[in-house]
Amino acid sequence: MIRLRHVLVFVFVCLMTYTFPGSALAVDGGVWIALGEPGGAYAEAAEAARTELMRGGGRGEPLVRPWRELVAAGAAPPRLVVAVGVGAMRGIADSGLKAPMVATLVPRASYQRFVESMGGGRSVTAVWLDQPAARQMELLRLALPQRRRVGVLFGADSRLFEQELLRAGAERGLDIVAAHAYSGEQVPTSLQRTLEDADILLALPDPQIYNSSTIQNILTAAYRRRLPLVGFSAAYVKAGALLALYSTPAQVGTQAGEIARATLAGKSLPPPQWPREFAVGVNADVSRSLGVPLDGDSGARLTDYLRTRERAP
Repeated sequence: MIRLRHVLVFVFVCLMTYTFPGSALAVDGGVWIALGEPGGAYAEAAEAARTELMRGGGRGEPLVRPWRELVAAGAAPPRLVVAVGVGAMRGIADSGLKAPMVATLVPRASYQRFVESMGGGRSVTAVWLDQPAARQMELLRLALPQRRRVGVLFGADSRLFEQELLRAGAERGLDIVAAHAYSGEQVPTSLQRTLEDADILLALPDPQIYNSSTIQNILTAAYRRRLPLVGFSAAYVKAGALLALYSTPAQVGTQAGEIARATLAGKSLPPPQWPREFAVGVNADVSRSLGVPLDGDSGARLTDYLRTRERAP
């Protein structure tokens, strides 16, 4: 009878301390990794952040859920939130939680609008999804040395950084052929004007211009003029872009995890950061068709060269 009582007590304690999926976090001072959406790139970035946070041990397991589940579950307020995606970043802020936040998988323009809307009343930083202008221009100079006129369509988001791109291009002998489109209806006319004057088309992560409804038409228009398109994700290379410069969800997730781990150890949140790690993708079929001297191994070589240049003193 005594032994049975001990077993029942043990089972009761286990049930009280076990954290079921979607339930409140049992450990005080925990970390939330809040996803904008379940699965896909969000899950990849979240897993990388979780792995980095767990490095060294001793902090407990972060609670990884879509942000709506975390808020609805009434979990104990976290010490820190890693927000994966714009939806999670805004959703956590709108929920009223005041914990420091590290956002990742977010475009720079979206992050800046978010910070402005908060009015400076929140402790937040980010690892942006965008690539720095200097890195983009250096890639073009390296990969396509005979092409000096870079066509860029600027939308409502990307126009905020137009001057940075102009300066980075000028420093490398590249002319930016700029056009502007502030609505979907303006994209075809602005694109046509850009393609007439440019010999490269550089795509920027501006959803008003580059989205699932427009990308195939843009790729086709550029290809007809035998202009290489340089994209900002691996999906662009698969779709028909010659090149893409991008950071994977795992790369930006790991970087966000490093920031979160340092913050939990007592350091202040740093300013928002460009992605440190990146990759260059090359579509060898498009390269052959356009007569550009790049092959399947060129992406790795270009990546290594850019990294070496950036790390040089």
